[in-house]
Amino acid sequence: MLPDQNNFVTIADDGRITISVQSLAEAKIAIKALKLKKKEHTLVKRELTQQQKIIRAEYTDKVRQQGSKVRGGGSIGRFVRTVQTINRDANRRALAQQLAPLEKQKNAVDGTITAIDQAILQLEKYIIENS
Repeated sequence: MLPDQNNFVTIADDGRITISVQSLAEAKIAIKALKLKKKEHTLVKRELTQQQKIIRAEYTDKVRQQGSKVRGGGSIGRFVRTVQTINRDANRRALAQQLAPLEKQKNAVDGTITAIDQAILQLEKYIIENS
């Protein structure tokens, strides 16, 4: 868990948020803390997206340099094209395997950001009801 300085807000590793406020002032501080946490998670998401862009750019560069498939050649040409297809499929599969963990992390961060937004809404509702 990542405790907040004032212990009003805690965010678990799985994205669950616990809020403990006793007054309107604490609720306002908790909202500020949640907004700060949201910014932190947004930066993490941006970094993950940037890593994905780099991986995709490397793959695109590699694809651009590989040239076209062999044409003609009868059965030997067919065999060469089959090998080329297998290699290209393997490259796409490798790309997907590289991106999968980043996508999983990004989805987890998205879930946390959504939970933070919901917590902010609940706190704002609490403030309105108790004003």
